[in-house]
Order: sequence, then structure tokens, then C-alpha cells
Amino acid sequence: MLTDVYIFAVFILASFLQTATGFGYAIVTAPLLALVLGSKETVMITILTGLIIRLFMMKVTKDDGSFKAIFPLFTASIIGAIPGAYVMTKLSNDALKIFIGVVLLIAVTALWKNYRLHISRQRFAETVVGGLSGFLATTTGINGPPIILYYLNSRVEENKSIFRGNLTRFFLLINIASIVISYFAGTLKIKEVWYQTLLAIPALYIGFQLGEKFFYRINAETFRKAALIMVFLSSLAIISATLLKRW
Repeated sequence: MLTDVYIFAVFILASFLQTATGFGYAIVTAPLLALVLGSKETVMITILTGLIIRLFMMKVTKDDGSFKAIFPLFTASIIGAIPGAYVMTKLSNDALKIFIGVVLLIAVTALWKNYRLHISRQRFAETVVGGLSGFLATTTGINGPPIILYYLNSRVEENKSIFRGNLTRFFLLINIASIVISYFAGTLKIKEVWYQTLLAIPALYIGFQLGEKFFYRINAETFRKAALIMVFLSSLAIISATLLKRW
């Protein structure tokens, strides 16, 4: 019962952050759910529920951003998702937990520092960033950090409505692609996570409603940093718990 309440609260928080800032869903759900669920179940649930929250968000971002702007990134992410699904079948549960933790620590550090790179070859950069995002989507369920860093570099975030709209469209398409690829790769077993997915729906809706109300009111930067601190600590907890168990 307490586990269900915890999972419900995690989905509210992740949905709120995703709606209020345009990103952060997976970097909240992945470490926090991995504390009470298996790594592979966490990835599957993150992918499935991520699709749900993006469908909610499409309703309020229909006039912001465009599919044309994110299509090159999405195309590259499909290529990266295929080897990611294969790697998912080879990694052990503990290895995947450590991998998730390390990826999150790197992503959180980069996002905290607002790290920027000078991009001289945009199409090549989109191929690399999209491919990496797709690989992470099918191995960890966390595909956002490379895309967010790319947009931070290009300063798209200066218009937060377009920033949120583009991210919503990209994550929606990659969510759908990840589900299809993972299903045919045999790593998506809906019968093992159907209960948590159903539990997530009302929680996602609550978080979505709260996030939308606060989108134009809150200081998103302050909330983003608070969320990153929480994710950073959760990532350390995942890595530490896994290493201690192996020792």
C-alpha cells in the first residue's frame, strides 16, 4: 500500500515538472521508481506513462512548436533506439541500475551548469544528439538530456512556449517509437507493468493540471534546480544501494 502511494506521488511530481517546464519526466521517474521497482520494469513504465503525459500536453501545446522542427532529431533517434533495445536484452538488472545512475549524474551535472557547446555543423549535431537520445530511450527510458542540452545550446529556450512545444512533440514521437521497438525486441512486457501504468493515469492528470496552472506563474529555473538536486541525490542512492548489495 505504501509503495503504491509512493509511486502515485512520484507520477504527480514528474507530471507536474514535465508540464511546468517541458522536460524532466524521465529524470524524475527513473531514479525514484528504481528505488522500489526493478530496473527493467522502471524503464518500461517510464516509456508507457511518458506517452500518456505527452498526449495530455499536446492539447495545450498545439499552437507552440512544430513537428517539422524536431523531425531530423527524431529520425536520428530511431536509428539509436534499435541498438539500445538490443543492449537492453544483454545487461543485467544491477548493471542497468548503475548505468541509469551514471547517465543521470552526468545529465544532471550538465543541466545544472547550463552547459553549452558551439555547434558549427548543425545536421551532424542533430544526428549525434538524436541517436544518443534514442539509445538512452530504449536502455534507460531517459532520452531527454541530450535533446535539452541541444536546445539550450541553440537558445531555443528563450521562448519557453516554443521550447516546451518542441520538446513535447519530440518526446511524443520517440515514446511511440520506443514502445514499438521495445515490443518487437521482447523487452516491453505490458502484462508485467499494467497495474502501475493504470495507477499512473490519475496521478499524471493531477500533475498535468497543476503544472499547466503554474506554467506562466512559477519561476521555472528555481523549480528546475530543486528537481535536479532531488534527482542527483536519488541517482547516488541507486548507485550506492546497488554496489553495496554486490559487495
